[in-house]
Amino acid sequence: MDERKVVIEFSFKTILWVLSALLVVWLTVTLKDVLVSLLLSFILAMAISPLVDYLEKKKVPRSISVGGVILAVVGLIYLIIRLVLPPFVSETTNLIANRAQYITTVTSYLEHLSPTLRDSATNTMNNFFNSFSNINLGGVITGAKGFFNGLLEATLVFVLSFYILLNNKGVEGAVVAYVPKQHQKRVLSIYRKISRKMTSWLRGQVILGLIIFAIDLAGLMIFKVNYALTLAVVAGIMEVLPYIGPIVSGGLAVLVALTQSPVLGLIVLVYYVLVQQVENHILVPQVMKKSLGLNPIAVILAIIIGGKLLGFIGILISVPVAAAIGVLLEEFVKKQELEAN
Repeated sequence: MDERKVVIEFSFKTILWVLSALLVVWLTVTLKDVLVSLLLSFILAMAISPLVDYLEKKKVPRSISVGGVILAVVGLIYLIIRLVLPPFVSETTNLIANRAQYITTVTSYLEHLSPTLRDSATNTMNNFFNSFSNINLGGVITGAKGFFNGLLEATLVFVLSFYILLNNKGVEGAVVAYVPKQHQKRVLSIYRKISRKMTSWLRGQVILGLIIFAIDLAGLMIFKVNYALTLAVVAGIMEVLPYIGPIVSGGLAVLVALTQSPVLGLIVLVYYVLVQQVENHILVPQVMKKSLGLNPIAVILAIIIGGKLLGFIGILISVPVAAAIGVLLEEFVKKQELEAN
């Protein structure tokens, strides 16, 4: 029998790399909350940096520009929590609590058509409402309120953002502050690509979500559909999910309208289809024309993974992180191709 010995050697450098990797993983897990706050600070700083730079060009001192913009953001968040969230939570809770009644009402319209169709519709709507309730919007909102009401976390995020932006070179200065000079140019180039992709996507999604929220809220209030605020908020938020979001929000609105009358359900269906056509052919090309774009599948997966790992905060930072990872992967592949040639 041929006996062979396999000798595995570990160099000191390999052991050092392994230990360093384990240390990084341990620090990441241990300091997760601090790292998330730091990441949120950078995302917030990048989002409001253009406005700060604009005010500075208008001869407003940078410290006043930064402080004013951050205070405006804090004020906006406070207004949303105080004015919009309470009725939204109330409507959402009632909607989920009364789902059995809505399903019975809607399926009664199918009673004389086909028992198979009725049973299929009942199962579909049960699954839909169960999925909607499993999202636990109340928990998400509570988590959001808890985060922004948590003095330490909120203060840390906004203070870090303030000092990042206070740098004369803004976020770019903070990014390269501790990078060796020979690598600063490359790091700055990568950061700018990430920043452009993040800010363009975020700006476009916020504007698009607000427009859809306003259009849907106006239409639902005109048609006197129950839970108009909740349905409009869901529609605005779901814009972050390509393709799937408008279908889910539209399906929920039609289902609620059907519980009031079949005619109203048909009207809401036609209205949502028209809004979707306007969005696809007018709003998206205009609002997102400067966006570098992100793969829709990557966006959906990023949101799911972020939500599973970190809950509400994970959802907030999932797409920016996915954009950054995408840019880093592109740079890595480009570097490998250059080295290969």
